[in-house]
Amino acid sequence: MIRYRICELKRLAPSAWLAELATLRDLLPAASPDLSSSAVARWPAHGFAVCPRCGAFEGSGSGPHPGPCGPCAAAPPSFDAARSLFAYAGDVRAAIVATKYAGRPYPVDAVALRLHETLAGRWRDLIPDGAPPTVVPVPAHPWKYFRRGFNLPALIASRLSRRLGLPFDPLAISRTRERIPQARLSGYLRHENVERAFRVPRGRKVPPAILLLDDVYTSGATAEACSRALKCAGADSIVVVTVARPVS
Repeated sequence: MIRYRICELKRLAPSAWLAELATLRDLLPAASPDLSSSAVARWPAHGFAVCPRCGAFEGSGSGPHPGPCGPCAAAPPSFDAARSLFAYAGDVRAAIVATKYAGRPYPVDAVALRLHETLAGRWRDLIPDGAPPTVVPVPAHPWKYFRRGFNLPALIASRLSRRLGLPFDPLAISRTRERIPQARLSGYLRHENVERAFRVPRGRKVPPAILLLDDVYTSGATAEACSRALKCAGADSIVVVTVARPVS
């Protein structure tokens, strides 16, 4: 990935070349994180209050707030609930960045275990009894998958589904376009960038209940775009689970 980005620099104007170098510098961790299972077991899970709908980290109390946050109250998202296990900072962020941009192996099994423990514990209400969801990873753009050779959400989702004993469907939804990598954008630009970027393949039956898994929840644009496409194709309920999200 880094080699590919550096090769791209040769085709850019000097000002864009400098901006791209700054992006690479900001993305890469200053030091290699410890990705051992014992280190992942020590990553601090976010245990403070969250919005019950989008899962936004709020306040200093524990558990979900009784009511949705302001944005969710004004415009409820297409998904039914979202939760993120860790704050996107420190070793959690460094591990994801090192994997996606520097090719380091990600501790998939250890992270899947942490998610499994949380879904079986304080998030157990996200999976109602008698209505087991199908685990669906957020897809990568085909060109991005070709460059990296993997899709991190799919790797984690596969392990998690096995631990939970749930169906796994990595082909339920596909990514058809992405003008600019989401990591370079902020705010409403992320929503515009992924508008109509996902679709359910023609003729494919969508599971009624879905656990949509991604690595990072930033603005919610990707989760919203995927959920909208899946619900338009027949999904009844969608719970979004991500490894991490930034703390605002």
